[in-house]
Order: sequence, then C-alpha cells, then structure tokens
Amino acid sequence: MPERIDRGRRGTYGAFALAVVVALSSASWLGCGSSDSGSGSVEPPPAPPADFEATAADFDCILSWPRVRNIRITNKLSADAEAEAVALAQNPERGKQFPVGTIVQLFPGEAMVKRGPDYDPDNNNWEYFELRTSAAGTEINVRGRDDVINMFGAQCFGCHVAARDFDFLCEKNRGCIGLPVTDEVITALQNGDPRCGG
Repeated sequence: MPERIDRGRRGTYGAFALAVVVALSSASWLGCGSSDSGSGSVEPPPAPPADFEATAADFDCILSWPRVRNIRITNKLSADAEAEAVALAQNPERGKQFPVGTIVQLFPGEAMVKRGPDYDPDNNNWEYFELRTSAAGTEINVRGRDDVINMFGAQCFGCHVAARDFDFLCEKNRGCIGLPVTDEVITALQNGDPRCGG
C-alpha cells in the first residue's frame, strides 16, 4: 500500500513538472518572437550620431525654434535631442555638453552648431557660421572656427571660449564679451528674420 501511494505521488509530481516545463517553454517561445512580429523584442538604444554637418537648409525661421531667454535653439537630429538641448539651456550645468546636432542662434545671420566628438575637441566641437538670410532661405557665407566673425566684428570662437565651463554657450555673467545691444533689439532682430515669411 505505501508503495502504491508513493508511485501515485511520483506520477502526480511528474505530471506537474512536465506541465511546468511545457508552460515555460511556451512562454519562452512566445516571448522570443520573430523579427517580423515585433512583439517581445527589445531594441537597444540608438548609438549617438558620429557627426552632424549642417547644410543651408538646416537654418530656417528661428521664430519656430524654442526660445530660452534670448537664444533660439533646436536640434535637427531628433525631437528627443532637441528636448535635451532645450533642457540644458534652461538649466545649465557646468561641464555638461549639448547633444550633437544642436543649433543655437541669437541673430538670424549667425549660428553655432554642435558637431561630432572628433570635429574640434579644443572648441567642444562647435562649428560657427556666418549666414546670409532672405525670404528665399539661407546661404552659408563662412563656416568653421577662427575665420567666422560676428556682426560686431569679433571672432566668434574668441568670445565663446570664455564660456568653456558652459559648453561655450555665451549668456550674461559667463565671462563672454557683452553685446552692445539690448534684449529688445535682439528680439526685434529675431522677429525680423526674413525666412519667417513676414
């Protein structure tokens, strides 16, 4: 009698174990899925872009870009990268850098663009631009570092290097040379961007 009870228990446990193995195998098989189904697969986060080389088409109406204090800022690579750039501009952190693809403009005819990590490390990989704007769009007059001069006759890099701790983004009280214009004039110049269609 004890032997029959023991065999019965082994049979019950064996059936239970088999059911667990089948259930787990089914769950594993369903969880894996195929690349066609898209269910259950986890995509790794995309790698950061190696570089961003702006073209004239990337410089459009700055009034459509988010404004943080006086600057206009965008990122042409993704909405997430733009949100990251705007957040950093709103709450600057010493030593933190803007994402690749960030474009900053204070005036329609000038810009700075964040390039990839090998572009110009001494300049935190910013490229400066002198632009010609019109209702037809944008033309790039000069781009680079040392040869780009702002509308007041100063070298862009020479001014921005003072704000190295804030990823070269000049604003008030960061050591950069002050601009000889008021906030109201900056706003008026932005509002007069000819690319904005009137």
